[in-house]
This record gives sequence, structure tokens and C-alpha cells, in this order.
Amino acid sequence: MARLYQTLPGARTTALATAVLAAALAAGVAHARPIGPFEVGGAIEVEYDAAGGAAALGDPTTPESDAANGGKYQNFERDAAIYWQAETGAHQIGGPILEKWRGLGAESGALRYPVTRVEQTPVKAGSFSHFQGGSIYWSVGTAAHQLGGVIRDKWYSLGAENSPLGFPITDEAAAKNNGRYNLFNDGAIYWSQKTGAHAVWGAIRITWESRAGANGAYGYPTGDEYDFEGGKAQDFEGGRITWQP
Repeated sequence: MARLYQTLPGARTTALATAVLAAALAAGVAHARPIGPFEVGGAIEVEYDAAGGAAALGDPTTPESDAANGGKYQNFERDAAIYWQAETGAHQIGGPILEKWRGLGAESGALRYPVTRVEQTPVKAGSFSHFQGGSIYWSVGTAAHQLGGVIRDKWYSLGAENSPLGFPITDEAAAKNNGRYNLFNDGAIYWSQKTGAHAVWGAIRITWESRAGANGAYGYPTGDEYDFEGGKAQDFEGGRITWQP
């Protein structure tokens, strides 16, 4: 009986130590390693290494710090940061995308936390990062701009930056009657509750905008451009615009 009594406290101590260690690992406290002036640990350390470590991000310039909704973040030398939150994990963002995101309120804004690190667009020169509430795309000629929701879905369905629209040149903005729009290199996508999201580009867009666009007699587009009598046409709330070569 005495032997049993001696075993139980040790088992309890081991269980307690295991629980404490697990909590420390989750918080990034255990196994943190010094890099330059600060330690990097936990999920942020894993993402730091996966994103290229010191060669890509540089040394940390801040300790791991608290972020909104139970998150954590750490800043690094080369205009970069890593943000972590339980729902999203840890993801690196940097450069003009980081600057834009922070300008929109960072994790406390409409985009919330990143769900990918900054990645390169596969064909045209640019980069992007996805967030819980949308995306930010950047290219040399357009700077960094936000888009999301049904406008982003429509843009993706057309080929995203490889479509005739190209990269976004504005953030998503308000339009007539609670509608929304984004402008792109070579066109626009307009959305309203009544009409859905549709792209407008080329000569038809020029004519439509010369008639005050969504604010004019034509109103919102009700469909995309289509072939018509050897040319192109597009339907709007207030009529049809046609184009002939």
C-alpha cells in the first residue's frame, strides 16, 4: 500500500508537467530560440523558417506581441511580419501588402487575419495574400489593393489578373443604391443586390461611363459582354450597349 501511495504523486506530477509543457508550446514560450535581439518560438518560429528565415525576413525587430482576438504577431527587419491566430495559424506578410493591410486596420479591420503568406502571382509579375475577409493584390503598376466577396469571385471566374481586367487599381468601394465596385487595369466589376456582379470593359465600358455609368440612365450591368451581330453587346438595367468593329 505504501508503494502505491509513493507512485501516485509522481504520476500526478508528470501529468501536470505535461500539461504545462503543452500550454507553453501552444503559446510559443517553450523551445523559442534567440535570433538577433529577440526570441522566435512556437508557430511563428515554424512559419519564419518555412518563409525563408533570416535570409528572407531578417532578424526580429520586436518580441512576440499580442494581437486582436487572442492572436500574436512579430515584426522582422525586411519589412515583414508574421501573424498568428488559433483559427488561421501563422502566416508571413510583408512589403506593400503588409502596409496596405495595416492601413485597412490589420487584424481588427474587415480583412481580419491572413490565411496565406505572401505569394507570387503565377504568370504576371505581382503578389497577393488571402485573408479571412478578402484578398490584397499588388503589382508594380497598380500598387496594393483590396477586393473580396462576390466581386473577387467574379474576377477569379474570369481569370483574375490574367483576365482582360488585369490587376485591381482601387479597393472595393461603394456605388449607387448600396452597390459595390472595383476598378482594374482594363475594366471594372460592378455589383448590386438586384443585378449581381458583372464585368465591364473595352469600348462598351467607355460608352457606359460617358453616360455616367451606374449613376446614369443605363444603371448597373445585368450581364457580361457577349457576341452580337458580328460585334459585342452588353445589357444594363436601362438598355443595351452594342459595339461593332
